[in-house]
Amino acid sequence: MKKYTKVVKSFLALVTPAIATSILTTLPSQAATFASSESQFNINNFSSSPVDVVRTFTDNKTTAISTGGQVTADAKAEAEFNIDANNSASNLSFSQAEGHGDGYTGSAESFAAIIGYDFIVDKEFSFDFSGLFNLKTSIDDAVTERANARGEFLYELYDSETRELLDSFKISGNLSTIGNNDAFVFEPSSSITFDSKTSEQYFGGTKEYAFTTFKGKYSRTFDKSTRLTLIESKSNQVSVYTIPEPSTILGSLFSCTMFGAVSIRKRKRASSAALLVNKDLRSV
Repeated sequence: MKKYTKVVKSFLALVTPAIATSILTTLPSQAATFASSESQFNINNFSSSPVDVVRTFTDNKTTAISTGGQVTADAKAEAEFNIDANNSASNLSFSQAEGHGDGYTGSAESFAAIIGYDFIVDKEFSFDFSGLFNLKTSIDDAVTERANARGEFLYELYDSETRELLDSFKISGNLSTIGNNDAFVFEPSSSITFDSKTSEQYFGGTKEYAFTTFKGKYSRTFDKSTRLTLIESKSNQVSVYTIPEPSTILGSLFSCTMFGAVSIRKRKRASSAALLVNKDLRSV
């Protein structure tokens, strides 16, 4: 028992200076996390109008939980489809989260879509478009902080009668800071002609991004009268959070050790008291 107690005392002598530092480092700091995911798409000058109906969909969700730090989350989604002289449609989806200090998690999700049913096309279906896709993440502390951003933009054109997918245009991306799941995909249709397009991306480190803006024209010809359904959608998600610091783990270890040392002392004192009682009984 004496040998074990000496080991505990030696350990406490070693870790006590570190404990003081540990207590200080567990206090909230000014470290910060940031993540945003955004996508926009605008369509103008449809060559024909949808005969049946148009629909728009939007949805968003945010979560912010804190046990010591500060965290905010924001999400926005808009969509419209106008059947008029210009025959235009547009939507946007935006999600953002930001945190400061220690002990929090925040997330945001957004979704927007437009659908146009039964464009009757005799020869050519065309429209002008512009859009952007933007992902950003940043953290200050690679050990205790994480930030993630994901997004997807998808344009699809279907034959309304056969439901066959005729054409598509896809942009997707993922940023994981810190992590190895970063990706950026730009897959345009062969029926698209770009007037301008800019793309930039940076993966690695504590600040990452994937960004593109584009403008152009979609045009596809048909050899017979065809009814078309156009679906354009986008979804964007972000999350920021902190993870336990090494100092917290050390503090927990210290607490367990102190509890063990106190238990040893109590058991030792109890054993000494029992010996005294037994001695007194034997002397009676």
